[in-house]
Amino acid sequence: MTLTRDEAAMWAWAAGRAVAAGDVPASGAEAAAWTVRGWAEIALGCALLGPAAFDGLDTVVLATGVRHGGPAAGRLRALRARCGPVPRGYPDAADPGPVAAPGEETREACRRLAAWCAVIPDGHGRSRPVRDHLRWGERHRPNATRDVTVVDGSRFAGLAWRTWMRLPGQRGLITVLVDGTHRAPEPRRRVWRGVHDGAHLDHLAACGDDIEFGRGLLAAETYAMAVELVALAETPDPVVRRVLKHGVLERIGRIADHPELGGLPTLAAVYVTGALRLLGGEAEGVPEELREPLRARWVRATTGATRHRPSPVPAR
Repeated sequence: MTLTRDEAAMWAWAAGRAVAAGDVPASGAEAAAWTVRGWAEIALGCALLGPAAFDGLDTVVLATGVRHGGPAAGRLRALRARCGPVPRGYPDAADPGPVAAPGEETREACRRLAAWCAVIPDGHGRSRPVRDHLRWGERHRPNATRDVTVVDGSRFAGLAWRTWMRLPGQRGLITVLVDGTHRAPEPRRRVWRGVHDGAHLDHLAACGDDIEFGRGLLAAETYAMAVELVALAETPDPVVRRVLKHGVLERIGRIADHPELGGLPTLAAVYVTGALRLLGGEAEGVPEELREPLRARWVRATTGATRHRPSPVPAR
């Protein structure tokens, strides 16, 4: 199935998603930066669809009046420029302002997760490349979907962050993975695509399209990171273990020191706190058919195993 060529459908998709991107559980500078980050990801979809989609995005962006969006505004403006001059009134990349530092619960969750990672041995060795990263990643995803359309996004390399989304197709919304936008060594791309992005696609298939932007993104990242933690606890592959462990520690580091997510503490923290709460039994926004099989695997992988420790769920 291909993407729609219907201009009304493009406009409606972009405008609707742009409004949803502004529904964030934050205020002030954090809300502005989070909204603009969502618009940048919508702009990638618009670039795939066509000019009519950008018309829908423009309508919401210009009506909202956000002036400064931080680093994500650079991606937003660069993608918008692919379809003509950027309209006056689009946010610029200036710092939208200060945000509050992460709270003690978040810091404690980071300490516990880092300590758990520290007892997992570093992986060494070599692995053979795989052709289909999503199919490879199914071993780590309890409810893997295959109802995915992969589209070439290589012309947008360097302009994309998130590359999973629902876009209007010829007969309704379709689940899309945009390929070729990031360059990294094969083991890292395999884990990123097959485990993390694959988990997003599974969650999207189970929930529909209301978890892509704004506050819905918290549940999406909660589930994807929980899948990564279970994969790290389970995998005997030393190369995969090394990549997963590095990824978890990088997420911890994002919370206080990251060019873009450092200004989004609510979103950055959920990669840690949300995943740990889900594995500990709390699962707001994650359907039971995804939640329970994943938690069962977590319990098996972290109970009685010599190289793993009990669940790093923060004390409550």
